[in-house]
Amino acid sequence: MENQVVENQNFNDGITDSFVFSVTYSNYIKNIKNDKEDRTQGHWNIDANNFSKLKYAYAYLVGSKKMIVKKFHIQRFEYAKKEKGYPNQDKVCFIFSKSEDVFFEYPFDIQVQGHHYRSSKIMDNSPMLEQADIDERLKQSENTPEVEYKPKPKTTARRIKKHNLTPRDKLVSVYTEKFKHKKFNDFSKITELEKQVEQGQEAETVLTNYFNSLDN
Repeated sequence: MENQVVENQNFNDGITDSFVFSVTYSNYIKNIKNDKEDRTQGHWNIDANNFSKLKYAYAYLVGSKKMIVKKFHIQRFEYAKKEKGYPNQDKVCFIFSKSEDVFFEYPFDIQVQGHHYRSSKIMDNSPMLEQADIDERLKQSENTPEVEYKPKPKTTARRIKKHNLTPRDKLVSVYTEKFKHKKFNDFSKITELEKQVEQGQEAETVLTNYFNSLDN
């Protein structure tokens, strides 16, 4: 989910060195719980200027009452590669040198629905959860329905305009596109031509007949 990014604008503050990303339970089991062989995680929209400033990443488990489940030590960033299963090559992944299983509650009063930029010092100072609490939160996340974000289809302005075209709009549009080389001098005929379009004739047919009558 890329619809929520909490940016810390001052990456030179000596504090902001990490980002927190959200993961569903199924993705946690598939990609996070056990380290992937290629040691790659991704993918996000992250400014290349911040690659060198981000040293750690934390996985936030959706539906677990804000539980952090993994800490990654970032080795480097790379742009997404199809051979690693990431189709959007404009986004970035990170390669990690090692990971740690960590189970603590996210120490900020906000849910993660994308990625947040944070301080590892603040994250690592959070108290670890008891095993019974961890198990309960994992179960809660497992039972949380996964909702896939689907953007609404875009309706172009051109499509809306076409739907609301008046007979005169249609005539002008067709004239500009196909009959611009012909001179239209008798403006008294416009009302008659509009009426033909109103009665269901295509604007192109109306203008074709009109200009043919002039030629004859």
